[in-house]
Order: sequence, then structure tokens, then C-alpha cells
Amino acid sequence: MWLSGQQRRPAENGEGQTGIVTMSGDELAVELDSERRGLELYGPAGYRWTPEVGERVLVIQGRGETPCVVGAKTGSYIPETVTVEAAEVRLEGQETRLKGNLIALEGQAVQLTGETIALKGQVRIGDVPLDSYIVSCVAGLLGGSV
Repeated sequence: MWLSGQQRRPAENGEGQTGIVTMSGDELAVELDSERRGLELYGPAGYRWTPEVGERVLVIQGRGETPCVVGAKTGSYIPETVTVEAAEVRLEGQETRLKGNLIALEGQAVQLTGETIALKGQVRIGDVPLDSYIVSCVAGLLGGSV
């Protein structure tokens, strides 16, 4: 029947289509008009992510190229009470990691919250190691003798 050729596929003219992730991880699969497996995953340079099974994603395909996932629907897994203000970036997940030679958190205030905050490596206050800083604070409280 002629309608069978009318299925929407992100294809020849580069249009996009949304679908639901059916497999995540090494072999990404998305249910569009049919399940597509082996899709490539794209994101901003340096940003790594993996969509979850059940998440709605945007799939595009250039002429003659493999379809690729380029983003997830905002709000798919975000509670209604969360807002992101202009000029704000929010990272959320079961585990969020920042890796690099230098991670700089700058602002008028930096807040770390959680049941447990584990600091690994040498902790410094300015250029002073934390243990030396504590010793100098205790010495100051005790009138200079520790």
C-alpha cells in the first residue's frame, strides 16, 4: 500500500524527530517509527552524557549519515519545582562528576551541601594546607601556644 512509504524517518532532508530511548549505554537505541539501534550520541564539546531508558530524545540525520541523538527533552526527569534562571547551569543526576586539571568554582558564595562531603587530596585555605591552618587557628585561640 502506498501509505507504507509515508513513515516519518529523520532522513533525507535533515529533519529531526523525537523518540523514546529503549537501550542505553554502549548500544544506544531509540523507538521512532521503529526501533533504531547503534545511534551516535552528540553533546557540547567536553560534556558527556547518556540518556536513560524511557527518556524522550531528539534524533536528527544528515543526508547519507547515521541518525544521531543530539539532546533530551528538558523536563523529562526534572521535578516541577526546579527552575533554571537565565545565565544558570544546573547539573543533576544520581552522581555528578567534574574532572579536569583545575576545577574552579567562583562566585560571591560557594555552597557544598549533603549528608557527607568527602574531600580527597590536599585541602588548602588559600595557599596554606588545612592542617597548618587549623594549628594556627588553635594557637591563636590558646594565646600562641599549641
